[in-house]
Amino acid sequence: MGIILCIMRTRISLITVFIVLSLCHADKAEAQFWKHWFRRDEPVPKPAGHDKKRLDEGPPRRDEPPRYRRRQDFEYPYSEKKTRYRIDVLAPLYLDELVKDNKPAYKGRIPEKASTGTEFCQGIQLAADTLNKLGFQVDVYIHDAASTQEAPEALIRSRVLDKSDLIIGAIQSPQIPEVAQYAKKHQVNFISAASPSDAGVTGNPYFTIMQPTLQTHCAAIMKRLQKQYKNTTIAVYRRSYVPLDESAFNFLMDIDEGRSNRVVKVLCNKIPVKETLAQVFSPDNVNVVVMAVMDVAYAEQLLAQLHDDFPGYKFEVYGMPSWRSMGELRKPDAFPNSVIHLTAPAYFDLTTQQGRYLSDVCYKAYGSKPGETVCRGYETLFWYAYLLRKYGTIFNPDISDNGIVPFTRYDIKHQWDTNGEILYNENEHVYWYRYQDASYMVE
Repeated sequence: MGIILCIMRTRISLITVFIVLSLCHADKAEAQFWKHWFRRDEPVPKPAGHDKKRLDEGPPRRDEPPRYRRRQDFEYPYSEKKTRYRIDVLAPLYLDELVKDNKPAYKGRIPEKASTGTEFCQGIQLAADTLNKLGFQVDVYIHDAASTQEAPEALIRSRVLDKSDLIIGAIQSPQIPEVAQYAKKHQVNFISAASPSDAGVTGNPYFTIMQPTLQTHCAAIMKRLQKQYKNTTIAVYRRSYVPLDESAFNFLMDIDEGRSNRVVKVLCNKIPVKETLAQVFSPDNVNVVVMAVMDVAYAEQLLAQLHDDFPGYKFEVYGMPSWRSMGELRKPDAFPNSVIHLTAPAYFDLTTQQGRYLSDVCYKAYGSKPGETVCRGYETLFWYAYLLRKYGTIFNPDISDNGIVPFTRYDIKHQWDTNGEILYNENEHVYWYRYQDASYMVE
């Protein structure tokens, strides 16, 4: 039996999709590819006493010999293994607006607000097809989180999620807390796959943020600077009247506190005057600059000034993750005297074996290559379905088993408050993009 589309609401079958994955005969070439991939990346078991990373990450599983305990340690309950698992996916599809009287209300491209959820669910379905061919026993329910009847609060109130073994959400901050609270109460993992915000959630070991928070990005920047530029003066741009920019600046300063770096703070509520910057920058050395500015258009003005006012100077500029949407980075000679470094939550390389496979199946299904959101949906379901099958419903102590992930090497860590109490789980792995002369490298 393959994929079944069920009518979850009588008005139209597109509102909720029920994907049933069961054992079927796969195409031999595809099956051989994934069987080889599973065998290749299957982690080699280590003796319990030598698992150094597990000692650092938290408590032992209940079925393992007890090790030393710390005040912050959290002990998860027993993990239940099942013959089939249920996964619920929450994504804003806006089908109430896109479909009227069982007919599409839009011709051509769908509205931008619906594109993220739609593309994420395309990735979910491609992963479901692949898991189906591999014989995974998983039921995947997709819910339109933008619909009144299928918003998280409605699903919780009607007890639709009560049998869920895993919740994956491509939802934003306002909807996250209620789902996280439900997940904690029912001891089911909730994976926030799209938003980098913690949404104010605390004390929840069942809530995982897949997109590194702004604080994690800023920490990565300062740690790299501390390593590479120990005795170099670093100019940090600050825009104090914009709350998000001020948060980024404070995160940078929190990491830098007590370190050997020499930091010069440059106020940029307005474009700094040349005379002020001339006292900071040197024509004889590479000037290291960190810009805590999230707004892409304003950041472009600040970067352009470095060339316009100091054309003979050299700059190494570290920007915010939002800058990856900056079109000027892809134009030759836009910032000729600057090398620009950005952090990013992921790098989906479609030239790898797994990337080529996903490109092929995506083109067959949708007539296009997969974008980042499709890739994110694909690998999120693929990885977590693997963890469910191998470790059961409480796979958290074994979350470092990420070798099977098609693209991203996730580094999921507990986050703690200053009192040593758990906040939530977060992926701390970031990628580095290095832009120069309209080209870029990724590490």
